[in-house]
Amino acid sequence: MKFTAILGMTAALVVGGSGIAAAQAPANLDTKKFNVIGTWNFLNIFKVVEAPFWNEKLGAASGGKLTGNIKSITELNLKGTEVLRLLKTGVYDVAHALPIYVDDGAAIFEGSDVSGVATSVAQQREILNAWMPEMQKIMRDKFGAQIVSTFAFPKQVFFCRDEISSLADLKGKKVRVQGVSQSDLVKALGGSAVTIPFGEVVPALEKGVVDCGITGTLPGYQAKWPEVVKSVVDVALGYTAGFVAVNLNSWNKLSKPTQEFMTGEFKKLEEASWASVEADTKEGIACNTGNGPCSVGTPAKLKLVTPSDADRAAMKKALNDVVLPEWAKRCGPECATKWTETVGKPYGLAAKAN
Repeated sequence: MKFTAILGMTAALVVGGSGIAAAQAPANLDTKKFNVIGTWNFLNIFKVVEAPFWNEKLGAASGGKLTGNIKSITELNLKGTEVLRLLKTGVYDVAHALPIYVDDGAAIFEGSDVSGVATSVAQQREILNAWMPEMQKIMRDKFGAQIVSTFAFPKQVFFCRDEISSLADLKGKKVRVQGVSQSDLVKALGGSAVTIPFGEVVPALEKGVVDCGITGTLPGYQAKWPEVVKSVVDVALGYTAGFVAVNLNSWNKLSKPTQEFMTGEFKKLEEASWASVEADTKEGIACNTGNGPCSVGTPAKLKLVTPSDADRAAMKKALNDVVLPEWAKRCGPECATKWTETVGKPYGLAAKAN
């Protein structure tokens, strides 16, 4: 069946005289425990959205028939690309994954998260939805899976060991990146790109293996980057898109009523995920700089660098002159043309190889 949001099979049941409403699950659901790979267990999206969904909310909504056993990528100590391989083999039924985890069909998935394109949460979500048909083809054909929900991390920004004043100060610096388009962006700004797993960035910054790193505002704080950096540059580099995919063999074994119910629950998961992005982006800046309340710890005192007109011009030039043309080469002419028509046109962007 198609993954359209089919909900409306729940009813409110008032328990006793307390006024507490409990969901009444459909009577014809399968009984199933989903084995799930989540994101990093120290991040807000895992703590506030993913773990509660699989550990509590799904069971409550289904009357205990559908439950989850979620393990974070941190706990499993997996490399990104291993996540989708395990999903493909059926070791896990569901995976919360990132486009940068895709090794077979990587350039196509990259089209949902080209660095520097999305400058707002709403735009990132629109891009994912517009490019979804292309990603679904890869998931079905290469990984035997289907995307059932999307999410994103807070706005991606630069964190640097030294105090810097503008993007011009990145020239000559070694910058930790995730994904090829971030690498292209850093090179276009005069830096050199270094790929380091997320969990190894703090010691790399501390030892000077890299001078700066890119990650989300709140993830950077929660990963303790402020302990080894002095500056955070609040320039929009994107949001690191994500998706939730289900193994099709697992999905096809479910009854139609269960599939319909799960489609509705995945929609709830998606809405909760996106609602967290904007709040976490703002709180991340506050937690890193002390310029506002921080509910997840003691605020750091990093220097906040606000982009100037020159910085914004540099980002625009890097995106149009280097990042998009390089991605167009990787994806090919037909793919680039389709991206321009479906994703780029509303924002005045075109992907054409130089």
